[in-house]
This record gives sequence, C-alpha cells and structure tokens, in this order.
Amino acid sequence: MKLSRSFLVPLGWLTLSAATFGLGWHLKPHPERPNSVASLTGEAMTSPLGFEMTGRIEASHSGSDSPDVKSSVVLSSDRIATLGKQLRRSTDPIARRTAFGELLAGLTSENALTIREQIAHLKDSDPEFREFHYAWGQVAGLDAVMHGLETDAKDMGPTVAGWASHDPGAAKDWYESLNEKGNRGANQQGMKAALVHGLAIHDPQSAADFVYTLGSSGDRRAKEMMGIVMGKVVQEGGAEQAALWASNLKEGDLRGHALWEAGRAGVREDADATLAWATDLARDDPNAGSLAYGIAEEMGWRDGPKMAEWLASLDRDAAKAAYGPLLGGWTKADPLAASEFVAEMPPSESRDWAIGGMVHSHRWEDPSAAVAWATQLSSAEGREKVMTLAAEAFVKQDPLGAAEWLPTSGLPVATQERLLGRGK
Repeated sequence: MKLSRSFLVPLGWLTLSAATFGLGWHLKPHPERPNSVASLTGEAMTSPLGFEMTGRIEASHSGSDSPDVKSSVVLSSDRIATLGKQLRRSTDPIARRTAFGELLAGLTSENALTIREQIAHLKDSDPEFREFHYAWGQVAGLDAVMHGLETDAKDMGPTVAGWASHDPGAAKDWYESLNEKGNRGANQQGMKAALVHGLAIHDPQSAADFVYTLGSSGDRRAKEMMGIVMGKVVQEGGAEQAALWASNLKEGDLRGHALWEAGRAGVREDADATLAWATDLARDDPNAGSLAYGIAEEMGWRDGPKMAEWLASLDRDAAKAAYGPLLGGWTKADPLAASEFVAEMPPSESRDWAIGGMVHSHRWEDPSAAVAWATQLSSAEGREKVMTLAAEAFVKQDPLGAAEWLPTSGLPVATQERLLGRGK
C-alpha cells in the first residue's frame, strides 16, 4: 500500500468519558445545616425541570446524631386526593409543581404510601418520582427502602440516597449488610452509587472517606464514586473551591480523579479563571497531571492555542499526557493550526501523547493517515499500541489493502493474524 502524504492532515482525539454515574437528582443540603433535610419553603428547591417546590420539610434535633424529620404541613386524606388529582390532570406545569410541592411538604412516614399513590402514574425517570422517593427515604429510612423491593419501578436508588443524606450511619450499616449481588436490586453493587450520593449530600468528606475505603479494597468503581462526590462539592462551592477541597485528600489515583473532575467543571464555569487558579495549584501538586488533563479535555476545542500556551507553562511531566485531549479538541476547531502545531513539536513524550490521541480519535475517518502518524511515535512500545489501533480501522475499511500492508507494518505476527481474523 502506498501511504498517503495526508499524515499532516489533522486528526482528532477521543476524549475519555467520565465515569460519573448520575442517578438524576440534584439535591444538596442547606449550606448552614449540613445534617438537615432540604427546606422546601423559605429557600425554594428547584427541580431538574426548573420549577420551584413550595412547602417545608423541617429537621428537629431530639438528642440523636441525626435529626428527626417533621412536616409543618398537615394533610388530610381528602387534601392528598385533591392534590393528587391536580398533579395528574393539570395541564399547567406551575400548578402541577405547586401541587407536588404541597404533597412533599406534608409527607410523613404515616401518610407516605397514600401520597405515593398520587405519584404512581409517573415514570420512574421523572424528577418528581425521584424527588418523592428521596424525601420518603429521609422521613422513613429503611421502611421506605424496603418498599422498593415490592415494586418494579427503579425507586430504591433515590430512596437510599435520601436515607443516607439524613441518617448516614444507619444507611451505611444496612449497605454493609447486603450481599455483593442478588436479593433483587437490594445489593451492594446496585445501591453503591445511591449511598454515595446521599453521603455526599450529608458530608462530602465522610463520603470521600467511604470512597477511599472502596478504593483500598480494590473496588473498580471507586473513581466513579469519587466523581459523584466531586459533583456535589462542585455544585455547592464551585470548581475552584472543589479543587482546593480535593487537594486536601490523600495522595493517589482517587485524589487525581477528584482534581480531574474539578478541572473539567472549572472550564465549563469560567475557562480563563480556571487557568489562573489551576496554575498555582498545579505548581507543586502531586496530581497536577490529572488536573491538567481534565482542563485540556474541556478547553482544547474551545481555545487550542491558549490551552497549548498554558500547558507549556507547566512542569513537563505534569503537562505531557494533557496534550492528547488538547489536540483532540483543537483539531476539531481548527484542523490546520492543530496539525501544524503537532508537526512542529520536537520528539518527546508530549508529542507521543498528542499523536496517540489523534490516532485514537480519527482512525476511522482516515486510517492511512492514522497509520502514518503512528509511525512517528518515538517510543517503540507506544508505537506498537497506536499502530495496532490504526490497523484495526484500516482492516475494517479496506481489508484487501490492509492485508497487503500488514506484513510491512512491523507489528508482531500474532497481532497481524488477530487483526485479519485468522487468530483465535
């Protein structure tokens, strides 16, 4: 095969997806009362639909570590039925949210099942459905959670989150008593993200401690769980404060993941401000590379030249991996400028990262160009890995041409056989 000189044509970078496992609720504690239930009147809570719920669920302390949830609204059965009808029949979204807010404000452990009948028509993906079960978990704890075993709806997750946000100790004890799998959806794997959501709402630091415990036991979802914690910290204090909070975590991969999340969130909030505070934070931080990587993922396609200038100001080891996502986004925004930038980079680990990312992303659009870029990696090990990625796309798009080229590729014979479908 005659390789095209199109290897100077820019290629893209496949940005790595975040592992954040969202359950869909966006509730957080009142900043002055981290152990209380969110107030639904006075400080109106905005739902994912953008409407505000009225009414109040208050927390009163009765000597225990966790507050007792009380309702300041007393609802008769007739009033519950009336509000339920309004929730089902009203075509005015504000009226529906008002009715739902009053139902939630009057929720108690005694009337919860009656109120649930009024929201039973909702899909389990609807915000009101999740918010009701979150609130039910706060007022009834285990009883509300166990009700989920009797239904086919996905209601246990938000219920556990509500319970953990109100009584984290009891919720954690219950979680630890579960089997790894089994028992219909009440198992540790199924309830893990829900528990972390609630713990993070109650106290992000205790949630992080729990995640570190998961990490030390080899749990593969530990980073995903740290992403949930960081989502709450960013939501409550903004990306810069979240980054400072993360910088006080124990060193290691989980701390790096937390800073990666903060960097991505910061660019979405204010890119220029993020580059300013991240410069100081990255100077001596052991996880500066993770922070830079997250920023590059969000910043590369917004302003490649500015991102490249910022990376050049960092320590080389901290910046090198971030050149991958930088070039991925930059090539999509300005292909010519991005390809010229890579062509002018001297041989280095940073350039290898840039080329690897470009091939990973764009190999399906132009396999021959991806192959040509892969040959330029300075690392033999990296060159083989990236060349294999490019060859996979080449084989799919041009099997005959790839079969002719592979013997000259320098790839191991076993890899060539696998790519051509001849291996086991």
